[in-house]
Amino acid sequence: MPTKFEFTQNFTASPSEVFAILAQEEFILAKCAATGSLSAQASVSQAGLNEGQTLTSIRVLPADLPAPARSLVGDTIKVTETQVWSAPEPNGSRTATVSVEFSGPMGFVGTLELTPTQTGNTTITTRGAFSANVPFIGGKIEKVAAEQTQRYLTAEERVAGEWLSR
Repeated sequence: MPTKFEFTQNFTASPSEVFAILAQEEFILAKCAATGSLSAQASVSQAGLNEGQTLTSIRVLPADLPAPARSLVGDTIKVTETQVWSAPEPNGSRTATVSVEFSGPMGFVGTLELTPTQTGNTTITTRGAFSANVPFIGGKIEKVAAEQTQRYLTAEERVAGEWLSR
């Protein structure tokens, strides 16, 4: 049974300012470096003027997994994340589908909601589910992936805050 995941990030800037940071290849690489990536690639593509954007990162991470799972993936894990964002609404909010493919027998599929707060700041809520197709230990692998994703999103929030304060 897939492990459900929900996490909300908070940013002290408007939705348009936050998205302008998130949609920079340099920022994507910086957040990957801040989360311990051994290597990373990033790309940003736009569908058209005032239309959505696709953000893609490919990173290699140390396999910080329980021993039985590490035997399935080796010492590193390749992670490919694709976010397909909508065009902004008049209030700056956006939504995205997100998929994360791991080099092991696991994946994540979900949604992102970038919304303004009443105080003029921004939240991004990630919702979805991890699914590991490994008998007996799949649930443990999903739980570890959810914990690591929460740390990754916390680091992304911190790095974005640093970029926004420049």
